[in-house]
Amino acid sequence: MTVLDFHTIQHTLHYLSGKWRIPILTTLFQVDKARYSTIQQCLPKIGSKMLTSELKLLEQLNLIERIITETPVIIEYQLSAKGKSLHPVLEALSIWGAHELPIKATPLTDENKHEINHFLTINI
Repeated sequence: MTVLDFHTIQHTLHYLSGKWRIPILTTLFQVDKARYSTIQQCLPKIGSKMLTSELKLLEQLNLIERIITETPVIIEYQLSAKGKSLHPVLEALSIWGAHELPIKATPLTDENKHEINHFLTINI
């Protein structure tokens, strides 16, 4: 059995904490590469300043890469190798959460329809 180091677990959870980090990462797991506008469309409740800030932070943490093509100038974001290595971690959390923390039924409205669809289509 693997020894669980609570310091490492706490550090990892702190590293991934933040309202938008995991939604951004799971969006990039789904689409491989995405422009800023695509990420914003997938996460309509995130503000422009917050998205810019979180993308910069995720890039500094080496979880995503910013790719700039020359002609025409296009900026896209994709998961780095380090970001891709989170897949089994996020998958385990997703499976555990689905089993142990069932989502309460939420009436479908125009406001939350995208969030629910986004959650249901995440293939981790």
